[in-house]
Amino acid sequence: MRSLFFSGLFIFMVSLFLGYPVLPGLDEAKGPQAPTGLRCEYLVNPLGVDTLKPRFSWVLEHGERGQGQSSYEILVSTQPNAEEGDLWASGKVDSTDSTQVVYAGKPLQSGSSYYWKVRYWDRDGRQSPFSQVARFDTGLFSRADWKGKWIGGKNQLRKEFELGKKALRARAYVCGLGYSELRLNGHKVGRNVLDPAWTTYDKRALYVTYDVTGYLQTGPNAVAAMLGQGWFKATVLLVQINIELEGGEKLEVVSDASWKGMDGPVVANSVYNGETYDARLETPGWDRAGYDDGQWSAAEVVAGPKGVLSAQMMPAIQVVDTIVPLKMASPEPGVYVFDMGQNFSGWAQLRVRGQRGTAVKLRFAEMVYDNGMINQENLRGARAEDVYILKGEGEEVWEPRFTYHGFRYVELSGYPGVPAVNGVRGRVVHTAVEPVGSFACSKPVLNSLQRIIIWGQKTNLHSTPTDCCQRDERMGWMGDAQGTAEEAIYNFDMAAFYANFLRDIRDVQDEKGTITDTVPHIWGSRPADPAWGTAYPLIAWYFYQYYGDRRVLEDYYDGIKKYVEFLRTRAENDLVKFSYYGDWVAVDRTPGDIVSSFYYYYDVKVLAEMAKVLGKEADAKAYGDLASAIKTAFHREYFDPKTRSYANGTQTANTLPLFLDLVPEKMRGSVWGSLFDNIVYKNNSHLTTGIIGTKYIMELLTNNGSSDLAYDIATQTTYPSWGYMIENGATSLWELWQLRQGPSMNSHNHPMFGSVGSWLYKALAGINLAPESTGFEKIRIVPQMVRDLRYAAGSTRTVRGEVSSSWSRDDRTVRLEVVIPVGSEAEVVIPGFNLENVVIKEGDQAVWNGQGYKAGIQGIRSIEKAQAGFLIKVGSGRYAFKLQGD
Repeated sequence: MRSLFFSGLFIFMVSLFLGYPVLPGLDEAKGPQAPTGLRCEYLVNPLGVDTLKPRFSWVLEHGERGQGQSSYEILVSTQPNAEEGDLWASGKVDSTDSTQVVYAGKPLQSGSSYYWKVRYWDRDGRQSPFSQVARFDTGLFSRADWKGKWIGGKNQLRKEFELGKKALRARAYVCGLGYSELRLNGHKVGRNVLDPAWTTYDKRALYVTYDVTGYLQTGPNAVAAMLGQGWFKATVLLVQINIELEGGEKLEVVSDASWKGMDGPVVANSVYNGETYDARLETPGWDRAGYDDGQWSAAEVVAGPKGVLSAQMMPAIQVVDTIVPLKMASPEPGVYVFDMGQNFSGWAQLRVRGQRGTAVKLRFAEMVYDNGMINQENLRGARAEDVYILKGEGEEVWEPRFTYHGFRYVELSGYPGVPAVNGVRGRVVHTAVEPVGSFACSKPVLNSLQRIIIWGQKTNLHSTPTDCCQRDERMGWMGDAQGTAEEAIYNFDMAAFYANFLRDIRDVQDEKGTITDTVPHIWGSRPADPAWGTAYPLIAWYFYQYYGDRRVLEDYYDGIKKYVEFLRTRAENDLVKFSYYGDWVAVDRTPGDIVSSFYYYYDVKVLAEMAKVLGKEADAKAYGDLASAIKTAFHREYFDPKTRSYANGTQTANTLPLFLDLVPEKMRGSVWGSLFDNIVYKNNSHLTTGIIGTKYIMELLTNNGSSDLAYDIATQTTYPSWGYMIENGATSLWELWQLRQGPSMNSHNHPMFGSVGSWLYKALAGINLAPESTGFEKIRIVPQMVRDLRYAAGSTRTVRGEVSSSWSRDDRTVRLEVVIPVGSEAEVVIPGFNLENVVIKEGDQAVWNGQGYKAGIQGIRSIEKAQAGFLIKVGSGRYAFKLQGD
């Protein structure tokens, strides 16, 4: 077992800290092996946990295959060595649970540090050593714990304070709206930018916790903050620094009227329009002790946001990478255009020397005109322009603090002289979710597809799942969010991010149960289009399925039920027909009402499943019965026996009922035939779907024996296709299938068509949750070895550890290597390709010799001939299979 991880705030509860399991095969010479050691690997800083009942998770390691946990013991302590569980000593607990273990010790205190460790017993009763000690900090549990006041009036604030002894422990709790940067003794605190996350401020504001012990010094100290507008459209600050000194003395430094303020060098800032920074207005030393602030005015005590204060437990927005431009051109005198080679979200870092007062302008765009000048037409009202005014003191290096852009190209004007190609560098900025997945294969266009999916997804994570990152929008559109959720989960650790987003959705829900098209709500309608509102039940359900988190169902069941009941009030003869967007940006238009009715059924079906999990038997039956009624009504309303299709017979119109088994069995073949004909003969194996149909059609084809057709679609390079985007220079996903120029051009960084990303993992790599399983406790590895594809490999880190599948083949041989986490089991399917005299080896040992399964190989439980090939049941471990035949 390696990697301890801790999950905190009551909805930030799932596997926030994951590690890489080491799963060697059995060394026969060593014989039975005990559980291996434990190491802590935090990927999210466990500060500011504001729940009284946090949960614990750990990833198991073992030297043997087929192993798992039979018992565990947790110690939680106030002491750093955690030798004794003075808060909680669980004792030996007989349980296979290694995720979501709820704290059951003495009450935790606000603003405190705690330490914990764990050990486990394997299935043979052998005990592991204790893990390394891990730490977590609680946040401020109630508003009464906050001693400071909201202050404002200026965008640059400061206060000095004295420490008579060395600081042993110090935590800063900060909420600066819209955005803030905290500074202590001349240094920026932490790596976060554009902090805190965007919320519905009249319901909730997030505070960030920093360990600032190392920033403090004995004697005089200074705390300071810079503020930007962000989404709050005003600047206010709430700060509390709790300090423990040598000798046991404690003190608090808080925001109040004793602070001083002035308007600093950030003279203008806007999410859409950019930032203007006048370096001549800098006041060196303002964030250090001893600075003369006699001319500064007293900070104003102001009214802060109305919402509750909650800890920001999701990963923060950070600068995650730096890009050096591929080239620089000068399309007009004094104008320089830098090509970053990649469309991304963030800003530019400028390096410049020049006279005091020189104004350098940076403008951002996704495209350039034929003459080389940037094309900003698709940005609509967003100015996307930063201005830096030089102070004239040698080389000046600057980047903005309180804005961000979506771009590939940077136009530089007003520059004194000729810039070097690295005079401007791209700074990649987004919510710093941890990558957990990878995919590669023998088809170059699919590798490019994976790449543009990754860039489109991650650069549209800006505390909410945004639709785009460049124009005057950047909203948390729910349709985009639900469409890409499974892809995102395979590629990134999305647990804390989606936990936060689900809470954001709950915050916008009203008493009638309605939710909104965007969350937080600025654009779109209330009530949400049903295809957008479904993000509430579907993301919660994905969360439960992929992370094994039952509490998310407990926390959101009532809200989701309330939403479904709202839909029920809008139903006509068991169908919900109101629609705003339907199958958005489709080539062939599908009536919006069939899309809405499909999601009404889906939402009710998911709610019934949630009720079953939670033991709500009456609700499970009631919503199961309602789902049956909707199913009957759906077929009656939309099926046309003359055309053997639903509604107007588009790909989406037939895909949706086929995907959820809304088609009566006796008619399924006819509808399937209509869909197949539309794809293959009418559209030459191209999609005409929008974002809704696209989400389901690839998986539908694969699950119904048409993986070759799905592969043909995925590898097309002519319009409409993902390959068409790539052939036309896409470095991130487009909003539309088609390439447009001029005023009608749309976003070139839009993740919503990225739903195909989960298909790459599920179908080509073959990594799937087993039916009725959660949290990858049971896994199905079923790679689709299609057409001319010669190899594919995928891996994803789950709450139980790494799951991977890597295969290659030639005319007579198939090789498949899989990794299954300790505590999990899997069914592995290897296609037989109608080969005769098949022999299957694992490593150097034969496990199938044509006569049947050869038992005795550790971890392999059975092998049987199946219709699709060979079905092998295995426990945890790493396996290298080779199938060979004539």
